[in-house]
Amino acid sequence: MVLWLIILIVLVAIDQFSKLWVVSFFVAEGDTLPIIDGFFHFTYSRNPGAVFGIGGDHGFALIFFIGVFIVAIGVFGFLFLKNDFQDPKKRLYTIALTLLIAGAFGNTIDRIFQFDHRVVDFIDFRGIWPYIFNVADMCLTLGLIAFMVDTFFIEPKRRVKS
Repeated sequence: MVLWLIILIVLVAIDQFSKLWVVSFFVAEGDTLPIIDGFFHFTYSRNPGAVFGIGGDHGFALIFFIGVFIVAIGVFGFLFLKNDFQDPKKRLYTIALTLLIAGAFGNTIDRIFQFDHRVVDFIDFRGIWPYIFNVADMCLTLGLIAFMVDTFFIEPKRRVKS
């Protein structure tokens, strides 16, 4: 479990340091740095909502988003603590939980501690995707995919063999 806790902490640190770099490097929201011009940029954005900017960043919406992420951290944290880290058949499940917790932590830190309670986004694949996202979002997306694959395809096979 210690290895997975270290990985989780490293992922949250990468997320937070990358956001700190963006806020320090760019002068204003909307500023962009082309990495592959017209395809991949770092673009400074402050997301007021949840996934893809849905929702808002004040009042009930802010409290709701913080609450949802705290509940998610609690649920996934409980599953994480109950997990059998030694079972190689649960490797994808372990990866999924680690990514989900790291992603939820990364964005919750922004919601609570950023001056405007918005999530800092900067990864911009403008050639194929209209949304700007961050490392925590990648962790959440990959973690959710891994969790669903494990839940629907791998877990039923583990149950049959038990």
